[in-house]
Amino acid sequence: MERKRELDYMNAAACLLVILIHVLSTGIVKPGKSILKAVIYLPWKFSAFVVPLFIYTAAVKVAQRYGGQKITGKIYLNYCLNRIKKIYIPYVLWCAVYCAYRLHEGQAVGTIGELFWDVLIGKLSSQFYFVVIIMQFYLTMPLWVRMLERVPAILGIGVSLFVSLCMAPAPTFLSYYNIAFPYKDRFFLTYCIYWAAGLYAGKYYDRLIPVLRERRTLLYSGTAAAVHCVLSYVIYINEFYVPGLSGVEIVVDLLSILLLHAVCLGLRPGFVTTTLQKICGASFSVYLSHCLFLMMTESYLYSHGVTRLSWTLPVRAAVCYTVPFLLYWVLSKLRGVFRQRRISKT
Repeated sequence: MERKRELDYMNAAACLLVILIHVLSTGIVKPGKSILKAVIYLPWKFSAFVVPLFIYTAAVKVAQRYGGQKITGKIYLNYCLNRIKKIYIPYVLWCAVYCAYRLHEGQAVGTIGELFWDVLIGKLSSQFYFVVIIMQFYLTMPLWVRMLERVPAILGIGVSLFVSLCMAPAPTFLSYYNIAFPYKDRFFLTYCIYWAAGLYAGKYYDRLIPVLRERRTLLYSGTAAAVHCVLSYVIYINEFYVPGLSGVEIVVDLLSILLLHAVCLGLRPGFVTTTLQKICGASFSVYLSHCLFLMMTESYLYSHGVTRLSWTLPVRAAVCYTVPFLLYWVLSKLRGVFRQRRISKT
């Protein structure tokens, strides 16, 4: 299967955007009418589709790699072991690092049982919930491949959209029966519309390409994303409550994914694509680690009395867009050295 470079560019962009979300999050705590608040909120809101984006690109790759295959027990086992090796083991190791930092800072991490549960549901850091979601999709891979073979796209995407919409009020509905369900944001069915969209995009990728290359795709999806950001800002600064927005959010997320997919497909080889390719290689490591450096930076700034947004935001951005990547570079160099020594000994 030919590697689709545009998917790597999309993952790289998602990595940069998720850092932006966490860097800017300190300015989203309290609504306020100011130019600075608008400058913070609008890119923060636009970047909110990154988790659906990660899910979408992962699903496209699954469809292109396994679509049309008969998933035997051996194929499924090898697939799961590969995902555990590349996704879950690094996640658990970084959980240990975050725990060590919290202990160093004198923060409670709970009992062994509580700690195990926090790791299981991705609670140790705000970005970890994505690992929990994507692993659920990976573990149910045979089900999705079978759906791809047997279920038409219009039905598969329609049912997935219905399920995702039903998940929005699910905790409230269950509470009427005294059933607590606080993990909606960590349950894979909440995001199945993005996974299904990615699966069928991967299956019909050759048909999707001409649509992505049309200028009106950029125009319509870009306009919808921009209008949604502006309207969301109006709701935010006026502290309105607007019910039933989950469907709108899903549509805008899908259009934002379409927009980025079209942009990345149109990139010509050069400095930008080379940089994005390198960022993609580091993206998962950076995704796991950047919040640790953000916490360290926040603690340092607070201890020195630096709390103004105009000071903290540039520092947060400078740290998060450099240190995690430098750490990945150092670790990759060390792995290369150890690998070379191992080869020379044999």
